[in-house]
Amino acid sequence: MPDSVSEFPDKLRAAGVVGAGGAGFPSYVKAKGKAEFVLVNAAECEPLLKKDQSILARWPNRVFDGLEMFMRASGASRGILCIKRKHGNIIPALEKLAASRRGVSVCKLGDFYPAGDEQCIVYEATGRIVPPGGIPLDVGCIVSNVETFYNAAFAPSPVVKTFITVNGAVKRPSTFLAPVGISWREAVELCGGFTVKDPVFIDGGPMMGKVAFDFDAPVVKASSGIIVLPKDHPLIHKKTRTRSVFARQGRSACDQCSFCTQFCPRYMLGHAVEPHRVMRNLLFSSPEDAELHSRYALLCVGCSLCTLYSCPEGLDPKETCAAAKNDLRALKITYANSQLNTGAPVRPHPLREYRKVPVPKLIRRLGLEDYDRPAPWLETEIRPRRVKIMMSQHIGAPCTPCVREGQRVACGDKVGEVPGEKLGCPVHSSIAGTVLKVNEKYVEIIS
Repeated sequence: MPDSVSEFPDKLRAAGVVGAGGAGFPSYVKAKGKAEFVLVNAAECEPLLKKDQSILARWPNRVFDGLEMFMRASGASRGILCIKRKHGNIIPALEKLAASRRGVSVCKLGDFYPAGDEQCIVYEATGRIVPPGGIPLDVGCIVSNVETFYNAAFAPSPVVKTFITVNGAVKRPSTFLAPVGISWREAVELCGGFTVKDPVFIDGGPMMGKVAFDFDAPVVKASSGIIVLPKDHPLIHKKTRTRSVFARQGRSACDQCSFCTQFCPRYMLGHAVEPHRVMRNLLFSSPEDAELHSRYALLCVGCSLCTLYSCPEGLDPKETCAAAKNDLRALKITYANSQLNTGAPVRPHPLREYRKVPVPKLIRRLGLEDYDRPAPWLETEIRPRRVKIMMSQHIGAPCTPCVREGQRVACGDKVGEVPGEKLGCPVHSSIAGTVLKVNEKYVEIIS
């Protein structure tokens, strides 16, 4: 552990530790906060992804080490590992290990989506509700995922590898540790290659991940895995609808049944987010006219449950909410200055427990039953010939390259630095080699 609690955030920043598997929020910021609880988000509720389970099965001590470091830095008296009870094969060992650590325990969650939403986890583990527009720290909590705590245990050693799952239409779905900067094509080749023609992939889970077509794109520190699917899969069609298409469909077919709202996880926590009301704004011709209904999108977290599960018409409330938020941003309207921000305390919906969506049922609705296979741990050492280290791998300011073409670098050497005191973390080379190309987007290195 670090010699001084005050040094820990600096070590996290130097190591480039960011949220692994989400938006990549720089972890040093969270470590500077003062909290009562530090929560390990091991829910991994996105279907078909398995990396958190693999880490906890093999390196639980490292995860708990990182948890204790965050507890010391934040002054938290309790650390809670939140994991679905369905992982009964590893929970007893985790509970035994937690019992050996002061103030650490295990919270068992149901197999529902989105159990991994940080505000849902805060409520499940502590009974506290994050205020609308707020963050877990507002109620004394810090939340990060499994790999983030794992990486924190090694700080200030730089993050040069990331755990990923490759699942879906590949011959041997697998979970493994990959050097940052290899291509997704190389990752798929490790899994035996594609099983379909015209494959595309979802970067991240099938619910919140983005559809991508370029398998030569590089793996980044925030990568959690990909789901490979045929280009004509219904899920791909749904996730690639343009605004003109989903707006036209919503305008013609939405009957205001409100299922999208009734299943919304943030609405069920008492927040003023109502997708069915946002759908009404499709009837208006300008963002100014639609503002009354658009503001009910301001607290949408983009979990996609409304679009991919709740709507009986197959419409797209999630993207409608995203478009509404963009329109409101142009009008300089935020939740903080909206009429919805009354400051009144919120309470969970009385039917919240009965509207949780079981993941197996969600998988069937997504049409992924044929791809719902184990992705076992693949013990392999990947030695790539070249890597592409992206300068933007996290929320905040992108890095500026700090190497030149032709320069020799060792594995772990810094190749990109965040300018000044801006929010962000440096990036490092994941191989030893020669810098082949440098530009504002990436540094390419060849061994």
